[in-house]
Amino acid sequence: MFKLIYTIMQLDVSFAKPVGPYRNPINHLPDKYCHVELSFHTTAKTFRRQLTKYIEGSHAPEDVQSLINRIRRINGEIIVCFFINWGDKVSCRYLSDLIDDAYLRPPESPVYDNIPIKISMDQSEKLVKYYIKNLGKSYDYARAMLSMCPFTLRRSDEDKFYCSQLVLYSLMNIGFEFDCNVDHVLPVDVYRLLEKHCIKDTDDDINGSSRTE
Repeated sequence: MFKLIYTIMQLDVSFAKPVGPYRNPINHLPDKYCHVELSFHTTAKTFRRQLTKYIEGSHAPEDVQSLINRIRRINGEIIVCFFINWGDKVSCRYLSDLIDDAYLRPPESPVYDNIPIKISMDQSEKLVKYYIKNLGKSYDYARAMLSMCPFTLRRSDEDKFYCSQLVLYSLMNIGFEFDCNVDHVLPVDVYRLLEKHCIKDTDDDINGSSRTE
């Protein structure tokens, strides 16, 4: 038996519709999608190592410890999802295709549309570090509401997030570039930005490196 060593990792950026676990009046306000989050496959051993390594720099080390405890006796592959829901805090949950609840399953239709993104293992490590650092930070009510208006508030630091912000800031942290106001985006705007990136990736397999614009 031999072990495969992966140098490329796939992120699933998932866009929720106001159905199933997301069916409520507030989630019908934004255009098409009411929420965006990202998930990826890893191993329990790798994620435990990362949680343990970065717990000291986390905003909420107690949340990190809880994540460690939940997979302490688990081996093999797991699916990790980082997210922030309306009115909640930056959080992480584990997904499984053995569960019927759509919220705890890998993202799939009809609840989610997915855009897969290929990143390097180094980018993956930076992404996990970024989310662990920001676990527990509070919801950015003001900018979430203003994202549906023509104007927003100036941002001084990354102390609060709403879902679209969180996803784009985490991707920027690993080298993505976006020609937009990251503090003034809806989930559907994130979808269009990443859809464009994926189209460029296809072309750049032949023509060179890509940049999200």
